[in-house]
Formats: sequence, structure tokens, C-alpha cells
Amino acid sequence: MTDAEPAPDVDPDVDRDVDPDRLSPERLLAFSDGVVAIALTLLVLPLAELVPEVEEPTGSGLGILTDNLSLIGSFALSFVVIARFWAAHHRVFDGARRVGPAIVWVNTAWLFTIVVLPFPTEMVGTFPADPFTLRFYVLMLFVSSALLTVMTVLIGRTRAPEEQARARYAASGTTAGLLFVVLVVTLVAPQWGYWPLLLLFATGPVEGVLQRAIQRRRASRSTVTRS
Repeated sequence: MTDAEPAPDVDPDVDRDVDPDRLSPERLLAFSDGVVAIALTLLVLPLAELVPEVEEPTGSGLGILTDNLSLIGSFALSFVVIARFWAAHHRVFDGARRVGPAIVWVNTAWLFTIVVLPFPTEMVGTFPADPFTLRFYVLMLFVSSALLTVMTVLIGRTRAPEEQARARYAASGTTAGLLFVVLVVTLVAPQWGYWPLLLLFATGPVEGVLQRAIQRRRASRSTVTRS
């Protein structure tokens, strides 16, 4: 009687049908977090370079702030925008199990917009009244937000049907929609400057209205179906 062959060492938690071309969302998020952190760091470099440029003894710390309000303002705005995009990026991948090549490439394009953003940010601080700089800056914000929306749709299609029915995915393009409106305003009325970006504060209320409208519509559809 021969001894039975030893059972292969297989982790029962590993899915045998996993596509090798797919990545775990944790790995993609870790790489993305590193890129976003670098972009946030690059934002502050132009401000750090201002200090050695101050002439002694006429220069002062207060003078640096008062003489560079536009640069400081553009830094603060871009920092908040990137931080918001980063938070939205994590919400997009919340609960995702695997990501395919399409999502990886869209995510790479999104990271490109994040890395490039410090460049128009410095342009805003240097040429605050330049219409081209205004449009370029808003365009980069719109493209970044639109790519986040595309990722939301792609990942939403990989979820279970009950998860796909969440209204928040249907309202995910609110920020991109508002930024598109801002972009149109900058093309038509550049004299308004960066004030139209205040529309981004309406993102939360607009998403809430859309979610409630979508939920009511789905509830009415389910009622009609049951009847």
C-alpha cells in the first residue's frame, strides 16, 4: 500500500479563476497615493523658493506673504482640489475586488493630470489675470474630474447588481459637470476670473438632490413593477 500523495499547498481564500492581467485595488491605490503625495509636495516648492529671494535687510516675512498673495492663493486652491480628488479616488475604489487593464490605464491618465497640476498652479500665481492660464487651469481640473467619473462607471460595472443600484454612482459626475460649466464660463466670460470655481461648493447639495431624485424614480419603478 502506497502513501497518499501530499495535498498541494493551496490557500483556500485565493480565487483560482482570478485573471492574471488584473491587479488588486490595494496595490493600485498604494501607487496612486504615492503619486498624489508627490504632487502635493511639488505645489509648495515655488513658495519655499520665495524665501531666499527676499533681499536683506529690506525684506521681511510679512512682505513675502503680502507680495505673493496670488501664488499663495493658487497653492491653497490646488491643495484643496487635489485633496478632494484623492478622497473621491478612494471612494471610487471602495469595495472593489480586482481592477482590469482599462481601469489601470484610466487611473494612469488621472495620475498624469494630478502630476501636471502644479505647473498651471504656478502659472496662476505668476499670471493671475491671464485668460489662457485661467482656461488651462480649469481644463486640467475638468479632465481630472472627468477621468474619475469614467473610473467610477468602469468599476461600477464590475460590482454585483445590488451594488450597482446605488444612487451615488449615478450622481458621481456632479463635480465634472460643474467644472464643465466653469470651463464654459471661462471661455465666454474670462473677466470673471476664478470666481466661477465657487460653484464647486455646490457639489454636495447637487449630489444630494440627484440621489434623492434617482431613488424616488427607482422606487416608483419598483412599485409599478410589483403592481
